[in-house]
Amino acid sequence: PTSPLDMGWDKSKFPTQILIDLGSETPLTRLFIYNYTGEHTLVLSTGKPFVWNAQNVKLGGYQQWNEYPLKTTTRFIRLGVDLGTQIPEIVLYGDKQPVTAVKTTTVKKVVPIQPTVDQFIGTNAFIDDPIDKIVQAVGFVREYHCWGWDVEGQYHKIRFQPSGAAGGNAWFFDDFYKKLKEAGVTVSPALQQTVTSLFSTTNADLKPVQKGLNTEDPLSYKEHASHFYQYAARYGSVKVPDANLSLADGQPRLSGLGLLSYLENWNEPDGNWKGKDGCFQPYELAAMCSADYDGHMGKLGKTYGMRNADPKMKLSIGGLVSVNYDYLNAMKFWADYNRAGSFPADIINVHHYSSDAVGDQAFNKQGVSPEQNGMREKFTKLVKWRNEHLPDKDVWVTEFGYDTNPGSPLHAPAIGSYNAEDMQAIWLTRSFLALASAGIDRAAMFMFRDTDSKATGVFATCGMVTEKGQWAPKPSYYYMATLKNRLKGMRFAGDVPSGNKDVMAFKFAGGGKIAYAVWCSTSEDKKVAGYTLSVDGKTATRVDFENGNLQGVSANLPIQNSKVSFEVREKPVLVLMD
Repeated sequence: PTSPLDMGWDKSKFPTQILIDLGSETPLTRLFIYNYTGEHTLVLSTGKPFVWNAQNVKLGGYQQWNEYPLKTTTRFIRLGVDLGTQIPEIVLYGDKQPVTAVKTTTVKKVVPIQPTVDQFIGTNAFIDDPIDKIVQAVGFVREYHCWGWDVEGQYHKIRFQPSGAAGGNAWFFDDFYKKLKEAGVTVSPALQQTVTSLFSTTNADLKPVQKGLNTEDPLSYKEHASHFYQYAARYGSVKVPDANLSLADGQPRLSGLGLLSYLENWNEPDGNWKGKDGCFQPYELAAMCSADYDGHMGKLGKTYGMRNADPKMKLSIGGLVSVNYDYLNAMKFWADYNRAGSFPADIINVHHYSSDAVGDQAFNKQGVSPEQNGMREKFTKLVKWRNEHLPDKDVWVTEFGYDTNPGSPLHAPAIGSYNAEDMQAIWLTRSFLALASAGIDRAAMFMFRDTDSKATGVFATCGMVTEKGQWAPKPSYYYMATLKNRLKGMRFAGDVPSGNKDVMAFKFAGGGKIAYAVWCSTSEDKKVAGYTLSVDGKTATRVDFENGNLQGVSANLPIQNSKVSFEVREKPVLVLMD
């Protein structure tokens, strides 16, 4: 091999477990491992997953083979390695058996139907953002919501109306969710962080587990699962017994309000900057999901886990830092052997930022277009993984976007006659189109408002409006509103051959309507004059995105021989048919 298996130097991820799946129960006699570095201790495990037969073995002899007797029959071999261990080659001796199917719960292969564009387009927002502005631009809101906001004293004393430890008794979540639902906006609260007083810590980013408990055991997440029951009981569609409610004095004793269908159970749980006690490894996140989902199949009790309050409520895993197939496969592996194949979530949820740097949420000088970043291709691959492994689950992308301050390493640069705010709007529009075409079910840009419109830090100017208290719309606000309003009731219906390598054309359809989105996929102020597009319909209307206009600017487009002609630029144009 030209390079060894190297698990990196991120201390928060060690010890790391390397799982080898032989595909069937196989009689083994010996294992050889080539040592590439110094002396290390390995944990060698065989047998049934999560009931392993484990032993400590020494990996020694610089650039030498190490032999370990096995004399066992197993499908899996697991190697627990610590920081600095590098393994170029492994050799197994034994009697390889034919691969046999493993019995797991059969999942009905019905891929979810993608929401229409008006419900697909979303943003990240807070309760103190103006609802009237939100509903004009998006049909989906991922609401940042700290668990501690709901708490008065101990975790079981909950306040929703008004909120508990935040908002100065001015945050009324019943009213907030009701107004958004009445406006046709779907909300998914991202319940993040821990309650510091409950877990005797000052760091809200730590895992919600009492000291000394096993973080891979669902029963260790009892407090978190209790809150998910309470949230689903109040805002789900089922009334629960009053005795099951854990509300603070003076709170309206309500349940089954029917205002929410989704809950998310963390934000970026795999973030390595949180350290070992804050960064969830995949088995840990799977365990917390199992507790939050249904009280780990009811083992925690009747008032733990959201599904025990509302069987129809859907759980989104906390938005992951990036697409990581090892992480997702490990979560599924945990569910296969700890829940008989029942995956404890309904939504695969990831974040993604298109920048000129390589790595997960890495930033160098500036953002890049979704096409240069390969955004569509990356998420087409993720949707394919979903279709093969968890076909009944949704896939969401709940953070992506660009800053508008030129000092940010994630800013959208000025190109040609377009300034940074124009390019943010253009690239966000193209990102939504790319994600829709990839089969993503919901997409939420980051985020509704700036944190500081004058700051140069990453994420400070990602908003579609300026900071809190001002909320002045940027061009991206109007572009998103136009995309939402003009493609309402329609879904992605396929690529249209453009005949030009620099031109992309997508078709949308639904409710007896057809529309096309056309643009140059370059980032050089490209223009294609006299471009010809084949269309279906008798009359065509061209819609141009424009700052200050929630519907865009429309004009009749003549049709000749079922074709229309117009200039195509890097700013998308919509062509609406009768």
